[in-house]
Amino acid sequence: MGEIVLSGLIIFFFLFALYSVLEKEWRAFKRSGMVLGGLILFLVAWIWAIPPQKQVAGYALFAVFVGLGLVMLLSPRPRAQLQIQHSPHKIDERDVVFARFDLEEGSQRFQEYYERKPEYSEMDAKIRELPDILTSHHLEKQPWLFSLAAAEFEFLEVQLDKVGGDVAAPVREGSPQDNTRLLKDVVRYLGSDKCRICELDQSYVYSHIGRGPDPYGQKIHLSHSYALVFAVEMDYTMIASAPQAPVIVETAKQYVEAAKISIIAANLIRKLGYSARAHIAGSNYNAMLTPLAWKAGLGELGRLGLLITEELGPRVRLGLVTTDLPLVPDIPLAFGVQDFCRRCKKCAVNCPAQAIPEGEPALDNGVWKWTINREACYRYWRKVGTDCARCIFVCPYSKPNNIFHNLIRCVTGASITAQRLALRGDDWFYGRFPRSHKPPF
Repeated sequence: MGEIVLSGLIIFFFLFALYSVLEKEWRAFKRSGMVLGGLILFLVAWIWAIPPQKQVAGYALFAVFVGLGLVMLLSPRPRAQLQIQHSPHKIDERDVVFARFDLEEGSQRFQEYYERKPEYSEMDAKIRELPDILTSHHLEKQPWLFSLAAAEFEFLEVQLDKVGGDVAAPVREGSPQDNTRLLKDVVRYLGSDKCRICELDQSYVYSHIGRGPDPYGQKIHLSHSYALVFAVEMDYTMIASAPQAPVIVETAKQYVEAAKISIIAANLIRKLGYSARAHIAGSNYNAMLTPLAWKAGLGELGRLGLLITEELGPRVRLGLVTTDLPLVPDIPLAFGVQDFCRRCKKCAVNCPAQAIPEGEPALDNGVWKWTINREACYRYWRKVGTDCARCIFVCPYSKPNNIFHNLIRCVTGASITAQRLALRGDDWFYGRFPRSHKPPF
């Protein structure tokens, strides 16, 4: 039995070292190589040991392995879920940090807003002293990358009026089950990595327009019954350079992908005879994607204030289509994120803006959650010229979607003890403060 355990450990750490090279995680490669070397030396000693010593060592190794397995098996499962105390009240998009900084200084709208919301005036004025993202101040640092991001965002801007359209006469009536299956297949075919459906909760629909082509301050009426929320993967190599320029290039690229998918999917639904609207970045959202993604079972809300998916962690961008097409809703998902985030805190201690809380969840608009300091976060964005993404990179759930990391995700989702071991292992192999990778270009 000892031979089987030892062989399994050697294979495990060999794969760890191999994947670390592929992921350019050199600290993890060195440390997994150290462990692998120790195991190989132990194997050599084992081969040359006399039978009694070999037998004792084998039993001891097997006993340790079985004992650890039993501890994890008998350990409580992570069961904490997002707690909602009461239905959240609607958010006015005009109060969202991005909408506030879209206001033109000195304009009548600017003056009227800060007269109505004086609590933001002094804080926003200090942030405005910093150069805006993708302005010449930042473009001069890395012209190619920042110009590429600017080009991607400009492409998004010309898509803003394509989110809706006329509804055709009904051409097909399918069951909600068939509609759901076919719509999900289409969205995955168009490029989504994962998609889910929920009933459209009006609590997560903005109350008034704050950005985009629709009239500023207009009351939002979104009467659709269902929301399809999907995720597109952000490239690990690009995110690993956080907070450098490749991050905002990748963000913009995946916003473009999400816009493409949602616009085509919404148009498809309208051609089938049902009302549908795409909600896209570049300032044409009518609803909040993250809470709807949680409600649809796309993932869980993490300490960093973003959705954490099972396979890709927070390393995704979200897309949304709302519709009256009859569909079958999914249910919220729980795979251990709330328990894991309580112990981990890696995003908080690595946040250069200190915008992520290290304490326990607090009640915010009816929901017990970790609430980030959005202004501190955005202030840092303007300082570096990117959307940072340091928290996304360091999150243990953000590791690439492969067999090795998926095995660890599976185990940590089933055992509190496994979560503790995984956290210590992540700190030892990757570092409590992981170094950003060299930009790929």
